[in-house]
Amino acid sequence: MNLRNSPTLNSRIEDDPIVDGLPKRTTFIPLRQKDLQKVLISKFQITDGELLEYKKLCSRLQAIFHVEHLASLLYLEEIYDTLDPDSNIVDLETVSIEKREALTNALLSEVEKLLFSAHYKRLSREELERAIEVGCQWGVQLDVNFDIYERLEIFARGYRTVQLTRRRWQKLFRLESIELPEFQRLIMAFRMSPALNAGKKDKFKKNQKSLDEKFVYLKAFKNIPENDLEILLPGSKVRLTKLDRAKILLPTLSGMAFTIWKVARGVLVLSLAFHFANILGWAILIGAIGGYVFKSVLSYLNTKNKYQFGLTESLYIKNLDNNSGVIYRILNEAEEQELCEAVLAYTFLWKCAGTEPGLTEDELDKLVEEFLEQTTGIDVDFEVHDGLEKLERLALATRNDRQEWKASPIHLASELLNKNWSELFESRVAKTTGFEHPLDDGLFTN
Repeated sequence: MNLRNSPTLNSRIEDDPIVDGLPKRTTFIPLRQKDLQKVLISKFQITDGELLEYKKLCSRLQAIFHVEHLASLLYLEEIYDTLDPDSNIVDLETVSIEKREALTNALLSEVEKLLFSAHYKRLSREELERAIEVGCQWGVQLDVNFDIYERLEIFARGYRTVQLTRRRWQKLFRLESIELPEFQRLIMAFRMSPALNAGKKDKFKKNQKSLDEKFVYLKAFKNIPENDLEILLPGSKVRLTKLDRAKILLPTLSGMAFTIWKVARGVLVLSLAFHFANILGWAILIGAIGGYVFKSVLSYLNTKNKYQFGLTESLYIKNLDNNSGVIYRILNEAEEQELCEAVLAYTFLWKCAGTEPGLTEDELDKLVEEFLEQTTGIDVDFEVHDGLEKLERLALATRNDRQEWKASPIHLASELLNKNWSELFESRVAKTTGFEHPLDDGLFTN
């Protein structure tokens, strides 16, 4: 990328365009469901008579959300089996380009829905280019070619602020600093362009022979600073900074000049006396120049390998999952988040509404957010609307004309969920008829 016309970088995290697109408060609930259940039982001092019903309620909710996400898992497995680069299954039928494209679109669409449920946010192309500009100016410089991708999608969730500092001779070695986001979780999905293997002479092509355009690659990472985002992209090539090049070239050129001067002076002296010495002197001169050229090339390669090793080591530590493993991870996260939202919404409605008409969305939202901050120390933006929508769908909460919500009695909750459980399976069995392909109408269509 050309950085001569790069925009001025912002020194404050609030001015960062990527951060501006992310939620100001995290919507991710950083608790396991079993831990959340224990804390809620302790907080509200749920009695022995209600305790069994409450645990049964949580167990039923978990089972229902698990079955609902199992449908998504079966759908994704059916689609991704053809697109998975790690699959060792033999396709008995030839998959056409059009069919592979349709499967790719269906896969990425479903993955995006799941990531949204798990509180991820999609990064736009402009945000990616911004991150690369930051990386080139504040980290290892890389060449990135977006043309090698047929599809590239990156999703981020949660961030914390990191501060980078540097000194440059252009600024008279005054200390410069910048605040950047470090993404706590990052999911990448990409498919290479067919042009990559179409015989075109591309400087990235030889490094991407192992990436087949027939497949969709999924990657999950943790704790990725914005200025390191470009190192995750396949096809990125390390480009040495001007300072690194100067460290290699200047000592080499000065040494060559000094050696040439000494050898040339000796050659001139000897050439006056001996013809053989003249030839030997020029041979020494050429050998000395060749030696310095070899030393310069070796130093360049060593410096480049040092950067590449640092990138590889960083990726090894920060990589969480690949390909089908990413699907299982995001499904689990989405399921856990939906379960926590429903449990929180029901418990606070049940225990805090009391004999009153009920709680409004804002009142419930405030109660839950205060509880989460006291419990985790994190300012969580509870998605109260989603939580109440789940309860209403499962008949665990009702609202009156004034939009005040009230939980169904705990002794009736399990019975209501049992009814939902039966209807859920009847619905799935009915939809199984005629199911032949994930793109056909059947089990996974509404």
